[in-house]
Amino acid sequence: MKNKVQNFIVEKSLFSRGDKLILGISGGADSVCLMHILLALGYCFDLAHCNFNLRGKESDEDEGFVKELAEKYQLKLHVNHFDTEGYATENKISTQMAARDLRYAWFHDLLASENAKYIAIAHHENDDVETFFINLIRGSGVKGLLGISEKTESIVRPLLAVSRTEIESYLNENELSYRNDSSNASVKYLRNKIRHELMPLLEEMNPSIQHTIADEMKILEGVLQIFTPKIEEVRKELIQEKDGLVQFKISALLALNPLHNYLYELLIPYGFVTVEAIAKSLKGQSGKQFFSNTHSLLIDREFIFISELDVKKNESITIEEMTKEIKHPIQLNFSKTDNVEWIKDVNFAQLDFEKLQFPLTLRKWKEGDKFMPLGMKTFKKLSDFFIDNKFSILDKQEQWLLCSGDDIVWVVGCRIDERYKLETDTKKVYIAQL
Repeated sequence: MKNKVQNFIVEKSLFSRGDKLILGISGGADSVCLMHILLALGYCFDLAHCNFNLRGKESDEDEGFVKELAEKYQLKLHVNHFDTEGYATENKISTQMAARDLRYAWFHDLLASENAKYIAIAHHENDDVETFFINLIRGSGVKGLLGISEKTESIVRPLLAVSRTEIESYLNENELSYRNDSSNASVKYLRNKIRHELMPLLEEMNPSIQHTIADEMKILEGVLQIFTPKIEEVRKELIQEKDGLVQFKISALLALNPLHNYLYELLIPYGFVTVEAIAKSLKGQSGKQFFSNTHSLLIDREFIFISELDVKKNESITIEEMTKEIKHPIQLNFSKTDNVEWIKDVNFAQLDFEKLQFPLTLRKWKEGDKFMPLGMKTFKKLSDFFIDNKFSILDKQEQWLLCSGDDIVWVVGCRIDERYKLETDTKKVYIAQL
């Protein structure tokens, strides 16, 4: 197996003898195997272990095991402890994603501090095939079906040519001990579900399914080498950027054949994994809007407009009765007065204090929002209000709303709600000022 790994390193030009590596080691079978093989092949590397503090005593025992390994083989070891759950909560991401972000950020820091060239990760063929299925399930385009890259700018994966079975055989033959992560048995994670449930089922139909898929991925890689330049050529011809928006001319899109395939590859970088409805809407009524997790897409007459979603779109700022000023996300001043005097300035919202329900909230608009614009006696959709007042796409994205309970009381800088205006019997005025 050592020769197989060495041939793979040379064939893929992963790294050379003179390159220093940082080897990410968990203490599990894969990373212990990679450590032992790289040592046997004479490569230079430090070990780096992440304690994510997710499994209590088990996490600490993993760390202790890795320290013993480093001492046994006289390898320099770097250890870092992370508040993974805290990071996940703060950034509103999964624990798995948090661990990944923290791990790779630290590894890249080590590259600089230790004057190393590459991070070596122990992903193997089974991981590659599992990634294929994950991307297939989630939607990723042709590129995603290639699985894991053996080399990026700073990451190398020398074990991608070997299977989990080969790794286990190597460990047994060399009488190498390793740690088992109990979370790997849980099928609540998609990867584990594929590993423990889907793959055994496929192996019943084709005992060589692992290698079959790996071979198909190599064929796809060749197809992609032909396919990618054409997509990039079309992308350069069609894409326009103006005022922070990505634009595609609809007539140019409709000239593409097959439309669905081109549209998929053009839109996948913006998070759109299904394009059927978008394709059907290209010849339909203007104003249709679609959303991915990261971007919005608007079909507007001659163009498709794509813009990145404001990551703070769902942010809601609480404004207590005693709040005098906020500086984020916009500057607003608040006051109360007994002087009922109308100020004709859109930068001022004069509201009947007794009608308000505190705390107020400041938020972005969302689909379905409606209010009763000052001077009207019926509700109006906020989207129609935007159209009537010639709001650009960017204007709509940047628009803030001051709300009392579920009611919009002020489209900030534009119009207050009729229901909250000052009346002849108003006793106290609440003022919000831009």
